Amino acid sequence: MTSNELHQAQMENRFLKETIAALREELEKERIGRDNVVQKALADTHDNIKQLKETVNSLRNTMEKMAIEHDRDKQKIISDSHDEANQLRGMVDAMRYEMERRKIQYEDEVASIRRADREEMQQLQDAIYTLRQKLEGYEKR
Repeated sequence: MTSNELHQAQMENRFLKETIAALREELEKERIGRDNVVQKALADTHDNIKQLKETVNSLRNTMEKMAIEHDRDKQKIISDSHDEANQLRGMVDAMRYEMERRKIQYEDEVASIRRADREEMQQLQDAIYTLRQKLEGYEKR
C-alpha cells in the first residue's frame, strides 16, 4: 500500500470515526429526547391520575354529603309526619272528649227537662186533684 492509499485510508477511517461519533451523538440525543417524551408522558399520566383520584374523591364526598342530607331530610319528614299524626290524634281525642261531654250534658239536660216535666205534671195532677176535691166539696154542700 502506498502512502497515498494509506493517507486516504486514514482519512476515510477518521471520517468513518467522526460519522460514527456523530451518529452516536445523534442516537444519544434521540434517546434523551425519547426519554424526555416518556418522562413527560409519565408525568402527564400521573397528573391525570392524580386529578382523576381527586375528582373521584370529591364526587364521593359530595355523594356522601347528599346521602347524609337525604337521610336527614327523610328523618325530618318522618318526624314531621309523626308529629302531625300525633297532633291529629290529639285533636281527634279532644273532639271525641268534647262530643262525649256534650252528649252527657245533653242527656243531663233532657233528664232535667223530663224531671221538670214530671214534677210539673205531678203538680198539675195534684192541683187537679185538689181542685176536684174542692169542687166536690162545693157540690155536696
